[in-house]
Amino acid sequence: MLNRIKIIMLNDSDLVASYLIIGLGFFIATSVAVTNLILVLLVLLFLYERRYQERFELVKRNPLTYIIFALVLMHVIGFLWSENLQIAGETFSRVKKLMWVPFLMMYVKKEHIVYYLQAFVLGMMISEILTYLVWFDIIPQFMYATENYPSPLMKSTNYSPFVAMSSFLLLYFILFYKDQGVVQKIISLLFAGTMIINLFITGGRAGQVGFFVLFLVLILGYFKGKIFKGLLFFSIATSIIFLLAYNNLSFFKIRIDEGITQAIQFSPGKQDTSVSVRMALNKNYYEVFKENFLLGVGTGDYMDEYKKVNSKSLYKTHITHPHNMYMLIFVQLGIVGGLIFLTLFLYQIYYAFKVEDEFRPIRIAFPLFFMAIMSINWYLYTFHTMFLFI
Repeated sequence: MLNRIKIIMLNDSDLVASYLIIGLGFFIATSVAVTNLILVLLVLLFLYERRYQERFELVKRNPLTYIIFALVLMHVIGFLWSENLQIAGETFSRVKKLMWVPFLMMYVKKEHIVYYLQAFVLGMMISEILTYLVWFDIIPQFMYATENYPSPLMKSTNYSPFVAMSSFLLLYFILFYKDQGVVQKIISLLFAGTMIINLFITGGRAGQVGFFVLFLVLILGYFKGKIFKGLLFFSIATSIIFLLAYNNLSFFKIRIDEGITQAIQFSPGKQDTSVSVRMALNKNYYEVFKENFLLGVGTGDYMDEYKKVNSKSLYKTHITHPHNMYMLIFVQLGIVGGLIFLTLFLYQIYYAFKVEDEFRPIRIAFPLFFMAIMSINWYLYTFHTMFLFI
């Protein structure tokens, strides 16, 4: 019996891996523990089948493999001029997870991509339902849920990009996926609507900004060469969505009003609001970058160097990371590391326009989405959004 199982495993390891990736799609939205377990199982499968050369052949010609390797390697090299090795180690423990991208590329099957995406959306549907149950006080707050941020399975800063991506995928299935029946389209439309509402009741400006980027790509893709029509439809639709949210969701209205007020009132002094802190962080971290233009301050010294600049700045904040992924990478690794980082996304956009198939709208939207939200937070250094990217 055991021998028979081994034969099945060896013959169908690709299929087993694909099922595990489907599970990964589902559980990145619902359980960190199961996500980690699935990754362990994939590694065990890789070791068990012993098809190392064959697997490496699948990814060694893909430029993305080398871009990711170069970015991770730059973080290793950045240890050489880092004095704060503890922060450097913590930083590297985050960025090394990007190596899961070429690893999963060895097993992803194109004919199963729709299943990976549908599994992710299904996981987000469950997460969304739990969020609504907390919001309506049907179930008590648990895990990450609070009165103002009712998402229980992850923090609102991470949850909102997940909601934005899943609502985009639901709309994508409605507009572009030909194998979806009428009933499925109705269900997708219903959940897309509730997720967009969910996006505006749970806070998280990154997800809201990211959604409009995704929506723009979706609409332009649907109208194809008719750019003016697409932009007109996008402008009308987004205006309606924004006005409905602003006039009917008090929490969203307060966040918008506060954000505008804080930006207008930004002036020298101690910064203590979310918007003013981010503005000051970017201003001060830019000074750190200018002083370390070529190779940066090293993988671990960014907050130590920020402390020095902050002490002399007219715009003082508490000592923290930049809340901007671009600024963080450019400060850590200078212009060299920063250009490698940008190449990671620019190559994806280049490839998206090079290949024309049913997945083109997703290929274009995905890197643009991450490029937008990374200006708001360090989303490739946090677990949930890191694995959303992977």
